[in-house]
Amino acid sequence: MRRPQWIPGRADLPGLALAGALGAAALALVRILPSSPLLSDVLIALLLGALVLNTPLRHLVRLELPGDEREPDVYAPGVRFCGKWVLRAAIIAMGLKVQTSFFGGVELALIAGVGVISMPSAFFVAHALGALLGLRRPLVDLLAGGTMICGASAVNAIAPVAGARRGEQGIAIGVVFLFSVVALVCFRPIAAWLGLEPTFSGIWSGLAVNDLSSAVAVGAQMGGSGGVMAAAAKSARVLMLGPVLVVFAMLRRDGGPAKGVQKSIVDALPRFVLGYIAFAVVRAVGDRAFAGGAAWGWVLAADRFFVDLTMATVAASIGLHLAVRALLASGARAVAVGGGASATIASLTLGMIAFASRGAHAAAALVGGIGLAGSALAYRLATARAKTNRGLRVRFERGAPLALAEATAVLDGLEADGTLDEQALRNIMHQLHPAIGELIPVRESPLHHGEGCRWVTFWEGKTGWALVSVCREAGSVTPIHAHPHRLLGKVIEGTLEELTFEERGAGAFALRTRKVLGHNQLIETDGLSALHLVHAVGERAAIDLQLRGPEVGTPGRRLRTTVDPLSLPVGATFQAELEVDDRPGHAGEGAAAGRPSL
Repeated sequence: MRRPQWIPGRADLPGLALAGALGAAALALVRILPSSPLLSDVLIALLLGALVLNTPLRHLVRLELPGDEREPDVYAPGVRFCGKWVLRAAIIAMGLKVQTSFFGGVELALIAGVGVISMPSAFFVAHALGALLGLRRPLVDLLAGGTMICGASAVNAIAPVAGARRGEQGIAIGVVFLFSVVALVCFRPIAAWLGLEPTFSGIWSGLAVNDLSSAVAVGAQMGGSGGVMAAAAKSARVLMLGPVLVVFAMLRRDGGPAKGVQKSIVDALPRFVLGYIAFAVVRAVGDRAFAGGAAWGWVLAADRFFVDLTMATVAASIGLHLAVRALLASGARAVAVGGGASATIASLTLGMIAFASRGAHAAAALVGGIGLAGSALAYRLATARAKTNRGLRVRFERGAPLALAEATAVLDGLEADGTLDEQALRNIMHQLHPAIGELIPVRESPLHHGEGCRWVTFWEGKTGWALVSVCREAGSVTPIHAHPHRLLGKVIEGTLEELTFEERGAGAFALRTRKVLGHNQLIETDGLSALHLVHAVGERAAIDLQLRGPEVGTPGRRLRTTVDPLSLPVGATFQAELEVDDRPGHAGEGAAAGRPSL
């Protein structure tokens, strides 16, 4: 049986250890340094990771700067593990931090009414600005989610759902923290100028400030019950993390391996969200049943420490991927988008709360309605599909990296224009670098491609080309075979060895070449004339991406022999029989065989 993906393997340990050590150091520092809302363990862990990566310290631990190479050093698998499974564990445990005891009827109605208007408005404004400034949509999703919900925690939770990159996570965390600092400076004078009572000032702080500690600190500045109401309002926003993740998952259903298949909300729901919701329910029940109990207090304290440590570890892993050049490339535009979203949620919540505090509920609703309608219109105009596609095409023509979802959109556009030629296909393969979470379907696919292999079709075109990914278990070996189609491929994880063969006549064949394939090195085969074998070398699974050309109309070929091909030296001959290759995707049925049946 295969080892579950959420259990780290030997290759994951170096990266896990490095990120975990930096995360633990961040927790220690935040406890040693004087208490300040300007400092958080997540921010310190992010800075520590970035410090190690961008200074000579990286040479001491043999850490490489991120680039096109998916596995530049020994730490890469463990850093990816942090961004996937450590993060999911942290999100699940976060559910136990949701406090419902803060809420009273009047406050809950005000928080719900204002939140239901301001949160989508911030989303619309962020995406309108992001489209105008040419930012990748996943980065805008992170900026919008961090502003709408709970700062760095929301950024990290949304990243695997939105298909973001680790560098984009770091940028988004820095931006949302920046505007938490702005709130610490600006909110109290504004509330005093408008004459808001502490209760309403606290609600405004909880609904408009990104980071939890900063929101409570801003509310405490208001005096009276400001801090408590800020915590209550902020808890309501944290509770919205689950529904927001569901929405992002539904919005990103296009471009995945199940494109064109009708799925329910439950199918699209990230499984870790179910864990988050379950833990939130446990907290609500536990607070009522065990309030004041020492054991329950110990459970909550242990959960807080676990969340702090895992989130700090995730933040450190992000910092270990946050190159300064990437930060500078997108920093100014990201600040503009984050600033627009923060200004929207702050001003809209303030206007509605100011009117509600004076009993002018109709005016509050009018302000909210105008804000929501205006932001939705801006979003509609700025993110029209044609404009989005043009922007993506420009990025492709400039040679920018493409996530899987982006690559499928580019393939659709090129095919529709009749410009999907050989050079365009090669360019797409060179620029294709999957984002966080995009390869999970192939890792979990039930479809067998051969002994120890599994695969998924991410895109099928009308011209017969298809985008496929194959995950090969460590040590797996394909039979000697020839495809019934053209193939352009590259390895992005693990180590693959390719052996090529030639016919010598009368049932004789010879091993022609044997080579280890470099990561991101483009490999091409010419269909039925190219006999080869692929071997996953080492103790780790390997993943390759393939663009498969149109089927030739007949099944593929496969050699049956009693000889172990891996034991042969180059040039050695052996006897074998040719037979039809009946494996899925090789028997002439095309890439449609890579669609899991639901």
